[in-house]
Amino acid sequence: MTVRLVECGRGDRVRIVRIDAGRGAALNLMNLGLDVGHVVELLQRSPLRGPLLVSHDGTEIAIGYHLAEKILVEKN
Repeated sequence: MTVRLVECGRGDRVRIVRIDAGRGAALNLMNLGLDVGHVVELLQRSPLRGPLLVSHDGTEIAIGYHLAEKILVEKN
């Protein structure tokens, strides 16, 4: 089932299937180690559309809410 990253719950492990962001934002995510096919775990969701904290390969990465809305993932 494909959903947006912001629709996932804390503790969900998901695989990135598509990034619907502009070229610069997609490149920024790739520089952080997040790309299509990678599996991430949602560690924390901040209230009021705040950033999401995800873990990938032992690294914690904060992603702004609006950018996280553009990341499509598949739940494992």
